[in-house]
Amino acid sequence: MIDNSITDDWKQWMNRNYIPTMKDLVKELRVELYEVMAVVQEGNTNYSCQMQCTKPEDIDTVNKYNAILVDNIKGKFGDKCLTFSSILNELKLG
Repeated sequence: MIDNSITDDWKQWMNRNYIPTMKDLVKELRVELYEVMAVVQEGNTNYSCQMQCTKPEDIDTVNKYNAILVDNIKGKFGDKCLTFSSILNELKLG
């Protein structure tokens, strides 16, 4: 959840720091950034950064450096940027 007052700065940080760093660390990482189109707290916008690994061991690298980068963004934007992460496993149906 990003405070609308920092949206442009946050997007620049994502494009210049977070995404390139993750792609440098995990060469085959696929990264996509989405705006969440659900009702959110007024004055904020929710975003989802989806990363797809091709090898299970890359998850450890993503988790380790995600924690470092999230600390960095908290130092930069404080409580105007709230984050959480989760690990998903795709289910093959049918």
